[in-house]
Amino acid sequence: MRKSIALGLPALVVSAYLVGTATFAGDGPMSGVAVGDYAAPFEVQDITGPSKGKSLCYR
Repeated sequence: MRKSIALGLPALVVSAYLVGTATFAGDGPMSGVAVGDYAAPFEVQDITGPSKGKSLCYR
């Protein structure tokens, strides 16, 4: 029991610290490409339709 508390307490403290710093870090995380920025091409694996099983490049 003491061992689990000794291991769990530091993890709890670190988790609380990380949540606190992320909450008050100013700007939140950014999702996606900003308006007006260039979207780089990316490859996807098609799973349906006539190109099923092929790798496709979206530009």
